[in-house]
Amino acid sequence: MRVNLARLSLLVVALVAAAACSDPADRDPVAGDAATEPADTATAPADAAPDPAQPAAERPGGEIVLAVEQWPECLNPFTSCANATWMIWSVLVHVLPGLMEYDINNNIGASPVLVEAPTVENGGAVLNDDGTLTITYRLNDEARWSDGTPITSTDVWFTWRAKLDTEGSLNTIGYELITDVDHDDPHTAVVTFSEPYAPWRYLFGTILPAHAFDGSTDISGHWNDSIPVSGGPWRQESWSQEQHILVPNENYWVPERMPQVDRVVMVPREDTDTEIVALQTGEVMAAFPQPFPGAKERLAPPLAFVAGAGTYIEGLWINQIAPDRQFEITKNLRQALAYSLDRERIADVALGPIIDDPVVLQCAGWNPAFGDWCADDFAHYGQDMAKVTELLTAEGWTRPDPDGLWVNADGVELVLQWNTVAGNKRREDVQALVAEMTRPFGIGWEIINYDPGELFQNRLPAMNFGPVALFANSTSPDPTVTAHYDINGIPSEDNGFSGQNFTAYANQQASDLAFAIDAEIDEAARLELVRELGTLLGSDVPWIPLYVLPNLLAWNPEVLDGPGGWVSSVYGGFYDMYDWTVVG
Repeated sequence: MRVNLARLSLLVVALVAAAACSDPADRDPVAGDAATEPADTATAPADAAPDPAQPAAERPGGEIVLAVEQWPECLNPFTSCANATWMIWSVLVHVLPGLMEYDINNNIGASPVLVEAPTVENGGAVLNDDGTLTITYRLNDEARWSDGTPITSTDVWFTWRAKLDTEGSLNTIGYELITDVDHDDPHTAVVTFSEPYAPWRYLFGTILPAHAFDGSTDISGHWNDSIPVSGGPWRQESWSQEQHILVPNENYWVPERMPQVDRVVMVPREDTDTEIVALQTGEVMAAFPQPFPGAKERLAPPLAFVAGAGTYIEGLWINQIAPDRQFEITKNLRQALAYSLDRERIADVALGPIIDDPVVLQCAGWNPAFGDWCADDFAHYGQDMAKVTELLTAEGWTRPDPDGLWVNADGVELVLQWNTVAGNKRREDVQALVAEMTRPFGIGWEIINYDPGELFQNRLPAMNFGPVALFANSTSPDPTVTAHYDINGIPSEDNGFSGQNFTAYANQQASDLAFAIDAEIDEAARLELVRELGTLLGSDVPWIPLYVLPNLLAWNPEVLDGPGGWVSSVYGGFYDMYDWTVVG
């Protein structure tokens, strides 16, 4: 079958346009109240890597100390270790490069590893007559690892195989469609897909140094407590449960990203109060906390902060196979839960202290800031006692006490275990609000919260949570949601607890639609598929979307200069710390 290459070109343009529609709400830091528009942060164009040059020999120097609110339990970039967002924000983005990368506005383009981004025009993206897709990456011959070894196409091949061969690999979607990575030319990696794959740009966001793993492509036993080789601006000097120390990578080849300080020390401060007190007392110089009640007051002068649009969507994720469930988590029950919630009030309590007029998220997987993918699939849900009663009585639930909880035929009350991050004030406030909100509807809660490492790196990947958990998931300009809805991506013993379908949503139609979205190269046709999937999700309610989580970056300008420009980045607010300097 032959597909018109003009359609592929249209898709590439559409992906960039969708990303450009994002509104990162970049603002200048303020002391106390609302923020204003900030100065631009220099960045390379999305489709061109920076010119290679030797790193600067001198730097202003000094040490930066940062608070990290979620501390990873391990560092492996492909296993459940990578399920924690802060493992990416505090470690991976600083030391491991990708082929493509996001710029300050979350547009995706060539990283410094590449000479240029593959496109139809330069022959880098070709849809072949047999229906296969070929992407050719031309590697920058200046790119090298921290030990001086060149970054080559063999590293791309190794990364592909490691994604597939590593026991407990977190997510292999997209990589399993690759049939070959030709690496005969060390400066050219030719990746062949068995079929069209629209989100190809988002693969290889992390590449590995093949020479560092002794030939084994199962890396599950490697790099769990250190990443000894770097391809980013920083090199890991040490990592433990007490601190993480990064120092400049003297072999980094991009001069404008060479760090200005001698080292960065990250320390765990894993609840909101501890994190903010550490900033107020001068124990740390900056923090990237989740939005929390009273932020404007607690971050008053001499502190400064900037808030911006986020790329994470937060909601109630419903684990249908939770081991501690007392009854089946049916579609009727999930819908009843959605009809018991006042999501506007939830958004106002969670985000009102941070942003004006917080907006309820009405779709299950897409960010309204990115294109037109997000529709009003969940807009019909609001507090409705008649709907709750209809849905639950249809499955045999009764309410002997009109002011009490629903009871099923086995005499079990409708009480759902609910997990989130312990010490996260915003989420704990949401839990308290919802517990009060749903009580008149006969729905109760057992709240058990965990530290971030336990929840995200142990319990979620093993499906040992809930049935309900409150957390956020990342989004991208591309509408791919396959990781959420792949019917074969439900973590289990049979698949080595691989995959990220943490709701255990086993709907074949939804899974097929998610894969069809990835395979469709026409933007209009993709939108139709997204709409069809969104409607299905709005009916099945695998999880309940709440809001887009804004980002918040705070620091003390009396001791630190530079933060704020990348507050809305998918890489986290610390991403550009190579540009930060110590004051005085």
